[in-house]
Amino acid sequence: MLHEPQADPFIMTPDYNGNELKLQYEWNQANLVCSYKISSDSHSDPSEAQSENNSVIDNAQTPPLTDEEILMGPPGRFADPNYDAKTVEEALDQLSNDMTADEYMEELLLLLAEDYRTYVTTFNNFDTGIKVDNERPDGGITLPPSKKLHISILLDASGSMGSKIKGISKMDSAKEAIQSFSEKLPENAEVSVRVYGHKGSGSQKDKELSCKSTEEIFQGRGDQADQIKTVLESVNPAGWTPIANALDLVKEDIDPETTDSVVYVVSDGIETCGGDPVKVAKELNQSKVKTVVNIIGFDVDHEGQKLLRQVAVSGGGEFTSADDDESLKKILDKAYEKLRGEWVRWKEEGEGDANTQKEKKQGELNVTREVMQKYAVQEYDHLQAALKYLETKYGKSFPRHEIYMMSTNRKNFLWQYARDKGAELYKEVTNNGKQVYEDIKEEGDKNIEDLNQKKNNN
Repeated sequence: MLHEPQADPFIMTPDYNGNELKLQYEWNQANLVCSYKISSDSHSDPSEAQSENNSVIDNAQTPPLTDEEILMGPPGRFADPNYDAKTVEEALDQLSNDMTADEYMEELLLLLAEDYRTYVTTFNNFDTGIKVDNERPDGGITLPPSKKLHISILLDASGSMGSKIKGISKMDSAKEAIQSFSEKLPENAEVSVRVYGHKGSGSQKDKELSCKSTEEIFQGRGDQADQIKTVLESVNPAGWTPIANALDLVKEDIDPETTDSVVYVVSDGIETCGGDPVKVAKELNQSKVKTVVNIIGFDVDHEGQKLLRQVAVSGGGEFTSADDDESLKKILDKAYEKLRGEWVRWKEEGEGDANTQKEKKQGELNVTREVMQKYAVQEYDHLQAALKYLETKYGKSFPRHEIYMMSTNRKNFLWQYARDKGAELYKEVTNNGKQVYEDIKEEGDKNIEDLNQKKNNN
């Protein structure tokens, strides 16, 4: 009768043909075919050949267990916290006194092996990655997919924008400021530029024409901002100042799917067409797509500043006054400085997060290693106590030295596994944390430097 290995059963199919016997074994998802020549004076019966070759199966061995498979074995009956010296001695009294060292060691581990499964699982499943996902400042970058930002720029093209300050027309200064501003917008933001008061003249006879004149001259994305300079070239100071009408028509410029909307109105004066920009700004701010209305007053007198500030407040935004070309640049400087500060904070927070995650994971690995090593020593101590008890009971007939060496080797194996596995993962965490830290620092420093250059070139 053929013997089956305990771990992996097999199927044997004999094929006898004349003086040749073929045995096909299907075992452990593998096939083995053995052929045997049968002489007339030896094996006349295939079953005898079969019997002679039983050793092929008897000698088959299952592959040795991996370190993890050994450590994932179940704990002994008296593993922590169930260890009690007296109860263990009572269990030892039940053991036979004629076993080999290997058999004794197997029985001792069934009683005293500690539970290492939690620690091995922690090592095997440990995530050494460091992930920092702090939201980046919206400057020269793309917006998150969940955000759909619309930025509307309204330019006053009334006749008064043709007057000059320090030899430069307010219109030219405003165009330059708008172009510079638009170049810093998020690349995937929707951007529109609308002019108003650009038709007719400042005369009474052209008032109706001029007050109705407002036109969207650009609709695109932030990464197309270089086209704004071209469309602005054809805009010239002309007529009256229909701020309310321009704000009202901004509603048509905004996509209904927009999540955030901001309006910037560049004007050198108050409403002159009888509209109510305060009311319209409030309506915009309270609409389905909440819109913030900001006013940049360019060379506006005190009374005009008061009225334009009311418009900004009603629109949930801010009023900023600029007296000349340099003032407009200072306003942009403040915007750059604010964005620069946001990048500094982003960089510092990201670096801090990377270090915090790294140190936390390093700590978890250290604890896992230390606890596993503690149990390895505890198991060893319990095994030594058992050996001492058995030696006292059985005397020289007990194979103490062999079992002592086995238990010592097992302790060293457990200790070194925890040390080496912990060190390997610790190194990965350290390298990953360092890389993420360096990536954040490099990106932050680059954006900060870019903003410094843009500010200095403004």
